[in-house]
Amino acid sequence: MELELQKEQFNCYLPAPPQSLTLEETAETIVPDRDPDVGRIIDAGACLLLQSHAIADGKLTASGTVEVTLLYAAEDAVSPRALHYALPFEHSVKLPDGCDKACLSGQVCNVEVRLLNPRKLFTRLDVDWRITPYCRSVLTTCGEIEEEAQYAIQTLCERYDVSLIRCVCERSFTFSDELTLSGGKDPIEQLLSHRARLRVTEAKLLGSKVLLKGVACLSLLYANAGGKLCSYAEELPFSQIFDCDEDLSGEGNVDVVLNLIAAEVHSGEESGRNVAVKLFLHAALVIREPARVCCISDLYSTTYALNAQLQTVSLHQEPRVSTVTQSVREQLDAGTEVSAVLAADVCFGSVGLHAEGGKTVLRAAATLSILYLDDTETPLSLRRRVEIAAEVNADPDAQISVDGICADDITAALNTGGVELRFTASFTLRCAETIECACLTALSAEPLEQNGNAPSLVLRALREGETLWDVAKQYLTTAEAILAANELTDGVLPEAGRMLLIPCSR
Repeated sequence: MELELQKEQFNCYLPAPPQSLTLEETAETIVPDRDPDVGRIIDAGACLLLQSHAIADGKLTASGTVEVTLLYAAEDAVSPRALHYALPFEHSVKLPDGCDKACLSGQVCNVEVRLLNPRKLFTRLDVDWRITPYCRSVLTTCGEIEEEAQYAIQTLCERYDVSLIRCVCERSFTFSDELTLSGGKDPIEQLLSHRARLRVTEAKLLGSKVLLKGVACLSLLYANAGGKLCSYAEELPFSQIFDCDEDLSGEGNVDVVLNLIAAEVHSGEESGRNVAVKLFLHAALVIREPARVCCISDLYSTTYALNAQLQTVSLHQEPRVSTVTQSVREQLDAGTEVSAVLAADVCFGSVGLHAEGGKTVLRAAATLSILYLDDTETPLSLRRRVEIAAEVNADPDAQISVDGICADDITAALNTGGVELRFTASFTLRCAETIECACLTALSAEPLEQNGNAPSLVLRALREGETLWDVAKQYLTTAEAILAANELTDGVLPEAGRMLLIPCSR
């Protein structure tokens, strides 16, 4: 006879293994007629604008542009000029079966611009993509049996605290602000380039809403009235409140991936000291909620023969997030005397975790770049690609992923023949812990054949590692009955080797 099980169901999402890939983009660009001939390339930078992405037919398709800024010296010109042009892209990536959500982030990790002739440029750049797909799922557990008392069923129930991904949603928003150059900075005559780096500082649930706080780290390069290059940087805080797609309890954690869609940065025409900033942003929100689940992992009946079907269920606990930092000092040889550093940057490319000699080592590729003035006040740039390694204090078999990487406290110190770049590489690690447990999925019962010759009482010793549950199940009795027969208090477990009277079912 089939018995009714009381099952509990939780709608959630399961993450698939993250995918990382590096794609190369190349293009030839004609210098517009309004701009003078390019005499010498000083520096090049690029910003990824992820303008749309969608999932269809098992593929994630992302499209947008890479905005390239070329700083160059025109022939017979004193002041450097800036040329802005866009490289459109569209990429498709196959997702695991059943995945209909994904968090996507990308960044330009290397850009090279070569001069084919004074009116034609060749651009090659690498874009690092990180994709985490999510599949809809239903976690089903069984903690009770309807006819448990009627069929004299004993159950061993395990309780677990788990973390369920309840919602994966996306929101776009606009952030506007205005900054004013500090008194020690020259006014802006011509704004040449800007770069915005985004950082999430706080994300939390407020009922069924998400509060997001972050910082846009804005860096400017401009020319003053005399044509001299100047730089300025400032952090602009922002906040936003989003509605969620699911009915949430208000408890849990929120992971956020931010992408830049577009940026509008303009300097004031009169004073040259004010800069208007408008950023168009896209946020992917992954919301986790805590839950307690109960699973019947073992059972028997003292009067019936049970046929139980158990299956292994994966339960995900709240990931542990940690930060690993590594102090880095690298020498960039310029081959000439450096009079001033206008800008210094660190851009990370591919990153991975490796098991080496019983240890877990994090290795990341990084491109170090500086824009500087030599002893004749001529602007020049210098790049160097290095590898950064940091040991991670973790089990080599642990499920660890790198959630983010950034360079903090970048400083450039002048020395003979070049610049020493110092910074702190900060890696955000996520350690996912999964529990594999047995869970009852189906149950049937048949009357147990009686054995009139079986003893009603057995005397035997409790073996090492054996529990009262094990003994009671073997003799089709209950732990309570064993405790009562031996005048033991409930909760006080007998030690191994103790002789026990065990009442048996016939």
